[in-house]
Amino acid sequence: MKKAIWSIGVLLIVATLAYPQQVSFKLKGGFSWINGDDYNKGIAGENQYIKDTSSTMSGAYAELRSGMNFEAEIIVHMGPRFAFGFGGGYYRLQNDSTVTSHGVLSDAPFDAVSTYKPRLSTIPLYVNIHYLAPLTSQMKLDIYAGPLFQIVQYTFENPSTTTISSVNQTMTFTASTTSIGFQGGVGLSYAITPGLSLIAETCYRYGTVFDLSGNWVVIGTSDAGAINNSSDSYYMWVYNYTQGGTYTRIGYSDVNGPTGSGVSNASKAVIRMSGITATIGVKFSL
Repeated sequence: MKKAIWSIGVLLIVATLAYPQQVSFKLKGGFSWINGDDYNKGIAGENQYIKDTSSTMSGAYAELRSGMNFEAEIIVHMGPRFAFGFGGGYYRLQNDSTVTSHGVLSDAPFDAVSTYKPRLSTIPLYVNIHYLAPLTSQMKLDIYAGPLFQIVQYTFENPSTTTISSVNQTMTFTASTTSIGFQGGVGLSYAITPGLSLIAETCYRYGTVFDLSGNWVVIGTSDAGAINNSSDSYYMWVYNYTQGGTYTRIGYSDVNGPTGSGVSNASKAVIRMSGITATIGVKFSL
């Protein structure tokens, strides 16, 4: 699939040189929204677990849902209605959040503060087939679709403190992977001059990240001494925790997954990249 996308891109460049048709260049930016899947399910479960097991709780972990995006696309017009485009861009989703809780463990009161800092950075590369329909002398409808290849980096940072054993630590997890998918969208362009148009578009993208593996590090201090653990082959997992109720939670563990009392139905987490993008920008035509 990756080779197919790159092959189509090369063919577009050859076509541009061999057949002198009109060429357009789009620059646009806006917002992206994704499903998130297992990550967001785990966030909801973490919030509920802390609420049920603490005497007091303030704040809540935030789901990973939206972020800004920027894109560029070269479009080769093969006639008045049809065109091919090759484009790419960058979008980043993040949502920092902090939870403070107080409770009792083994008859001893405790306080805890934990911050989640997820980052999901994506470089989408795509090939589109465009169908262009004039609506007025200055306005056109652009309907497009094509294969999508995404380079994805996921980073999670969790600084936390608790009065239990005076633990003060920071856990980080960083992983990179790729995703193959599909996109389709619709847009409007309004010509200000023959060579310059304003554009507004909305697009649906489909893509999923599996087997997210990367570097895991925990450093900090406690009453027992320094904390320093790491691995270059940890995965993000989703599992059910069944003590005091049933909670869907996320965690980071080796290839064997999380274990222990109350842990069941563990599986490697899925982050569903599928969602909507909405952008505005400009189009230059030669």
